[in-house]
Amino acid sequence: MTAERQPRYHSDKTLLKIRRRVVKLGGLVIDNLERAEEVVVDDRLELVSEVVDADKVIDKRYTKLDSLTFMAIAQQKPTDGDLRFLVSSTRLLYELERSGDLVVNIANLAKRIKGLPDSPVLRDLLRRLFAESGRMLERAMDVFDKMDAVGGAQLDAEDDVVDDLVAEFYSAIKAEGIELDSGIALNRMGRFLERIADHAVNVGTNTAYIVTGEFPRRTEVTGSENE
Repeated sequence: MTAERQPRYHSDKTLLKIRRRVVKLGGLVIDNLERAEEVVVDDRLELVSEVVDADKVIDKRYTKLDSLTFMAIAQQKPTDGDLRFLVSSTRLLYELERSGDLVVNIANLAKRIKGLPDSPVLRDLLRRLFAESGRMLERAMDVFDKMDAVGGAQLDAEDDVVDDLVAEFYSAIKAEGIELDSGIALNRMGRFLERIADHAVNVGTNTAYIVTGEFPRRTEVTGSENE
């Protein structure tokens, strides 16, 4: 069996541009998640429009970068690791674009219910959920930037922290006796933050695949983000 050559995503100008822009796009999503946290946890409902506008920028960059990636596939006729890099980059871009949409959904939910119910417990849990989901995205982008296969494979286990927090958050919503509309909105916020962390896991999984040629074993993530 012929040994796989050194992948060009470490040195080729176009592939490096794609790699850096994927990381930049992830950074914009993380920034907007922090903005949405201000909307929700700090009752800064006036920032909802800024969250929406920031996501429009993310969407435009996503579209341009997705086109650039497919163009590179067509023009460079990549093989081995470079082909895995380009194909997986299109998947990563999707994960980031969907995460960006979920950030907007979270901010809009806060606006719909006119801010959080008066519950320090729920506010604290949401703050922790935002922090952990953001940390997962930051880890995922660092893993991709460094092409860290080991770190990418580890993200699935790290996601347990978010899953446990979401379960605690759901229990607290019931225990606090929140009225129906707010309760539904809060449940969806928890679900969306959980899904953002899931997208981060997918970034890590695909990064491991780029480097090793194999997907790490992990718990399969299913479900609709619109539920």
